[in-house]
Amino acid sequence: MSPVSPASTAERLREAAWRLGRLSPNWQNPEEFFEERSEIERELRRAAREVELG
Repeated sequence: MSPVSPASTAERLREAAWRLGRLSPNWQNPEEFFEERSEIERELRRAAREVELG
């Protein structure tokens, strides 16, 4: 795994926070909410793993 800069990890965290802030149920397509939520969760876990590994 190649090293990831703290700046790029911080930007990805800001992006995930923005997406999380905009997340809301879509009554026309309820599955979309859960899919987006799961994708944000995966992104946050990846960023956390990168921080742990340095």
